[in-house]
Amino acid sequence: MVRQAVILAAGLSTRTYPLTVRKPKPLLKLANVPNLYHLLRGLAKAGVNRAVLVVGFERQQIEHSLGHQFDGIHLDYAVQEQALGTGHAVLQAAPFLHEEPFMVLNGDDLLLPEPLVEGAEEVPALIVARHPQPQRFGVVEVAHGYVHRLHEKPKEAPPNALVSTGAWTLPPQALEWLRSVPPAEDGEIRLPDILPQLVQMGVRAVVTENGWMPITYPWDVLLATKHLLSLWNTEQGAILLPPPQVLGEVHPTAELVGDVRVETGARIGAGAKIVGPTIIGRDTVVEEGCDIVRTVVGDRCRIGRGSHLEDCVLLDDVKIGNDVELVWSVVGDRVVIGDEVRAYAKVPTGITVRSVVKGMLVDTGMEKLGCILGDDARIGNRVVFYPGVKVWTGKTVFPHTEVLEDVR
Repeated sequence: MVRQAVILAAGLSTRTYPLTVRKPKPLLKLANVPNLYHLLRGLAKAGVNRAVLVVGFERQQIEHSLGHQFDGIHLDYAVQEQALGTGHAVLQAAPFLHEEPFMVLNGDDLLLPEPLVEGAEEVPALIVARHPQPQRFGVVEVAHGYVHRLHEKPKEAPPNALVSTGAWTLPPQALEWLRSVPPAEDGEIRLPDILPQLVQMGVRAVVTENGWMPITYPWDVLLATKHLLSLWNTEQGAILLPPPQVLGEVHPTAELVGDVRVETGARIGAGAKIVGPTIIGRDTVVEEGCDIVRTVVGDRCRIGRGSHLEDCVLLDDVKIGNDVELVWSVVGDRVVIGDEVRAYAKVPTGITVRSVVKGMLVDTGMEKLGCILGDDARIGNRVVFYPGVKVWTGKTVFPHTEVLEDVR
């Protein structure tokens, strides 16, 4: 059994802007829990008791959040000052590793306990999954249960081909192999560079059907959160999330339907309706007449009277005015939204929503997507958002504005 792991958490995650302008992507909350916590709980279930986090961008946030112990796992921190590849990142962790097999995970992505448990049982191994857009990842050739080749981001690949999740179980000699790899032209050393040596040993392909969700774009926070909530009342869900439960105060005329968790200190006002799966965070106030449907609301938020939130994720300390309607939207920390704001989420039938990422128009693959609001954004009264638009961290949108493109 593998007892140590390396978690790669150093990168500057520009494709998930504006949600990660000021915070490391591994600390993004999925179902009100930082993704790193989900990964560490899965590793603990797999029997890991030591982990090295390779940190870089805003590393103090990660160290402050986790400390040196989490769920029985001792944590050390290695610093990667420059983004010189996954292999280079692992080498920064080498001084903390014992002479025994170890796992390597991307701290960015959601990986459930089940594939982690299976991956820890095989050395060497690579956790692989099917994806509808395989060309975004390393496409893996598997024969008789073993990995034979990995094609990094090919121009063409059949839909739902097997791709690498970036989660490996490696033998101790992998460190020596990485030290002998010459950097590529861009200066990077990548883990797949040692695949030929691993293939000679026999790399087991651990296939997961629904245990991996990459967090590549900001709207992936919505999809990963929904996936986690679908696991409520399952064994995996019990490892990662607290159960549906009412710990706060619910007005006698409010209605709770389905799986709902109302955290300590939260208050649900008169006539409000909460439809699960939904989480209402600690010390959050939902005022009278609100509808909260399949939504996660963070800690210390306030939702104004008569507002409607459906299929949304709100992070912490969000303030929403009266009669606001948000659908399929992500709202960052400390965002303030005025009254009667609307976020349209649907484009003409049969067309998926597009959104601009790093200057390029990206097909989200989603038929519905509202707005993405970065931390500390300020949204005036009666603003209207069109599908897929984003507002950058700290930006202000003035009242009565129709937002047709990103506000940066």
